[in-house]
Amino acid sequence: LVDVNVPINLRRVVFVGGVPRPIRAVELAHIMDRLYGSVACAGIDTDVEYKYPKGSEASVFLLNIGLHTAFLGAGRVAFTNYNSYMRAITERYAQLSHGEVEKRVEMKPYVLDDQICEECIREPNGGRHAPFFCPHLECLQYYCESCWTSMHGSPSREHHKPLVKEA
Repeated sequence: LVDVNVPINLRRVVFVGGVPRPIRAVELAHIMDRLYGSVACAGIDTDVEYKYPKGSEASVFLLNIGLHTAFLGAGRVAFTNYNSYMRAITERYAQLSHGEVEKRVEMKPYVLDDQICEECIREPNGGRHAPFFCPHLECLQYYCESCWTSMHGSPSREHHKPLVKEA
């Protein structure tokens, strides 16, 4: 499943939100590989201080048990090919099963730190810092503030909402 000989392309990483806490990275990798295709690796986000999976408390209804408190976390999955990555972000939601827990998770392109604007990079004064990433399937690129405004000011793209890397 995880091929150490395949380099990880950071542009093929998805953020997975709402991951049930008991799921391990290897299990997440197997599920995503089965659903979307070739996975290079997967990780569960952990709290730096406590070395424990990050998550928020949520109530989940479990069959024949009633209301049960579960913790939800987040993870990242790197795909080895563009088609698997595109299938995951196009579908956007997936149903994960882990033991008795059924959870619908959300998948979005993973936003990278410190990116350069991909629109103006070839201009003489281009290559500005790009805080905005457009997750819309017709864009999928990083923009500086100026290029975001010019590229997304048209009626055909004004409904695009940027993803911004949280600190």
